Amino acid sequence: MSAAHRHLMLIRHPETVANVESRYIGRTDSPLSERGLRQRAWLANLVAPWGADAVYTSPLGRALETARAIAPEGCAVSVLEDLQEIDFGQAECLTYDEIVQRGIRLQYTGSGPIAPDGETGAAFDARVRRAGVHIEAGPERAVVVTHGGVMRRLLMHTLDLPVECGWHFAVPNATVAVIRIAEGVGVLESLTPPPELSEDRA
Repeated sequence: MSAAHRHLMLIRHPETVANVESRYIGRTDSPLSERGLRQRAWLANLVAPWGADAVYTSPLGRALETARAIAPEGCAVSVLEDLQEIDFGQAECLTYDEIVQRGIRLQYTGSGPIAPDGETGAAFDARVRRAGVHIEAGPERAVVVTHGGVMRRLLMHTLDLPVECGWHFAVPNATVAVIRIAEGVGVLESLTPPPELSEDRA
């Protein structure tokens, strides 16, 4: 790495309509829900004073639009194809009940397909590692806007934990993780879900 110390702020995109419907969306896009829009505003206020040097994002609209909305003034937004969510193949856009009804089994561990006709675990792992290497070679304080699966995998790589452990981390929409990296060692400083907003309590 080019600096002795660096900080990463990893952000899962805010809630989408598909998230409200409990659908598995990877490469399919979905607009932000009303709560998602409020979460995006909260994220912008959180990112503003953090002092980001760069913002990296998935090319999918739910992440890209969020990245552009929360990027501090004058901070470039860079799109990384490798930050896209998992391709769920035959499970794409289905709810969990629909997946069960069709006899589809999701395999998040191992190197084979995560879902029939979808991305393999090996391909997913390889591209997330590429994204991580690219980001860690960049500016000292970077914000990364991505998806639940990718965020979990980035956390495991950066913290040098077994990749299977990532699925034991709850990462709700708009969750923010801050990681400090010193001499190649990552330390999780915080893992913060979005606050309950007044509209959500009504």
